[in-house]
Amino acid sequence: MGMVDRYKKAGGFVQLLQVIETCNSKKREQFMNIIIEESPVWAEALNQRCLTFDKIISWKPEVLLDIIASVNMLSFTAALKILNPEQLELFLQKLSNQDRKKFEIAVKESTASQNEISSSVMKVISETRLLFVQGSLKADKIDPQLVIPDDFEYMLEKGTQSRQAGATLTFDVASPGVVGNSGSANSNVEIDKMQKKLVLLSREVQNLRSENQVMKDKLEKIKKIA
Repeated sequence: MGMVDRYKKAGGFVQLLQVIETCNSKKREQFMNIIIEESPVWAEALNQRCLTFDKIISWKPEVLLDIIASVNMLSFTAALKILNPEQLELFLQKLSNQDRKKFEIAVKESTASQNEISSSVMKVISETRLLFVQGSLKADKIDPQLVIPDDFEYMLEKGTQSRQAGATLTFDVASPGVVGNSGSANSNVEIDKMQKKLVLLSREVQNLRSENQVMKDKLEKIKKIA
């Protein structure tokens, strides 16, 4: 079984994204080379939607403040130390005067090691992805290219089949192909509908599992504090 095949289940695309996003650059390149060989369609979709720290800090200040609240100030400040002075200045210019001063002082006083900086960057990315999964952040409000439609794995598979057949790549699976008679066409439509419903139900189960895990983690944190 290939790498992509393992993630063709409902919710698999996001799971593979999370794997790619939290790898170091060398490992990510290795994974992407494998994925490109197995499925250019998946590789294209992953590259478009993959979160990076540079991409995150380019977003609007109000979005960044939501992410900082989730990650915590200390970790986000440590992650900022990966930026060069010009990149840091571009980030600071987005903030209000009060927030800018706060971050300038925090970055200046931070004594994070290189390992801590790298870990903090990964934490910002993984926490941001979790906010998308939970629905706290809306991709369509931030960057339409980040949107992951329902039953996306099914759409990607249809796109792969289209590319293999030499057709123009498209993720539009709503329109059935032309077949010999209307009875067959209707059957194909019904099969498509059933497959999409199955994928949606599986995705809902996956989302419920993710939400359940988040609640468990929060409960554990509360227990530790208590």
